[in-house]
Amino acid sequence: MGRKNLTVVHDIALTPTGRRSEKRVSKRDSILATAATLFNEHGVAGVSLGDVAKAHGVGRASLYHYVADREDLVFQCFQRACEAETERLDQASEAANPLDRVMRYIVDSFAPEAAQHAIITDLGFLSPDAQGIVRKARLRNTERLAAMIGDGIEQGAIRPCDEQILARVLPAMVSFSLIARRWSDPKLGAVDPDAVADFIAFGSAADPEVTFDCPLDAESFSRLEAATFDRKSLNDMRIEQIVMTGSRLFNERGYDAVALEDVAAALGATRGALYHYLDDKEELLRRCYERGNALYEAFIDAAEAHGSNGFEKTAIVSHLNSQAQAGSLQPLAAWMGLDALSPAQRQKHRQKLRALLARNEHLAEEGVADGSRRALDTHSISVARAGAYMWIPKWKPEVEPVAPRRLADEIVALFSKGLARR
Repeated sequence: MGRKNLTVVHDIALTPTGRRSEKRVSKRDSILATAATLFNEHGVAGVSLGDVAKAHGVGRASLYHYVADREDLVFQCFQRACEAETERLDQASEAANPLDRVMRYIVDSFAPEAAQHAIITDLGFLSPDAQGIVRKARLRNTERLAAMIGDGIEQGAIRPCDEQILARVLPAMVSFSLIARRWSDPKLGAVDPDAVADFIAFGSAADPEVTFDCPLDAESFSRLEAATFDRKSLNDMRIEQIVMTGSRLFNERGYDAVALEDVAAALGATRGALYHYLDDKEELLRRCYERGNALYEAFIDAAEAHGSNGFEKTAIVSHLNSQAQAGSLQPLAAWMGLDALSPAQRQKHRQKLRALLARNEHLAEEGVADGSRRALDTHSISVARAGAYMWIPKWKPEVEPVAPRRLADEIVALFSKGLARR
């Protein structure tokens, strides 16, 4: 899809002309809502134009009145999501209090129609031109949210914090909450928007003045150092380098946009050299998932060993995960390339992620029981917390360089105290 086509779609979406009837605009929006819902549920790779047409109850040929091809459909879904977020920010700006403006934006982002917008589909599926348009629109919205938070800090309604970081963390928490049903235990139900909004506003700590200094560094969990110089240890270390690099590139660019040549180039090797350790890209993805799950589990183990109460244990988990995503470890994000796995591997990963979320929820419940955490919906809050740090590799290049520990401090302070200045 060339720049000319993108520009036409962009202009029409933002400023419909007299040549397009309201009925046609409405039909287009309805198709995009159907497509975004399917993309969020199954991933871009798992949804064809035929799937969208069938779900919408029209013939495939009818879609070509509104989209050129599947990439155009994905692009328009992203564009529609940016427009909808701009509208939510416009509506939120009408609130009198700066904190109320941010919280209205959060609440409106959980509305049923918001869940039909593009959330999880990755920009790597799009051409460079399309990616540039979407990134520019997203950045405009992010800067508006950051300005809202900054106004709140100046007026004393929001506690001092880094507005640039939190303007990226808050939408990520909402986004993951909306699509987490793909991984979470169905018996636990959907995430409760009210619980997440309360968590964002007031945090989870029973003591709003609580301070937390994480006793651990995520880098200490690295497996890059070979214990010995025997052949097996060196081979394991090389595999760890390959998988860590693959995880980082998948997190930053998306699974579809990364080839084995990219991983090899980042390592200063040839693609052929990678085939000494991997059969194909899918095996790399599977190993990335296994490594990520092992790290997530190790963080929880460490929290259980070093935290003195439920609050400290959940704070350690969140801090280590945030450090890891902001630094070199970068465990693979839970959704990345999920639909490229075999059905058996997808199911295995979903079960593992559910088990990890359950352990996090247990730590939160422990905090409620011992009085160190407020009595909140532990399932909803655990999901929202995960969303906060899994998106870090996507937006970290947009902000001024910040040390992983300081970025983690900002996120854990949000989880502990919330936004409100008290």
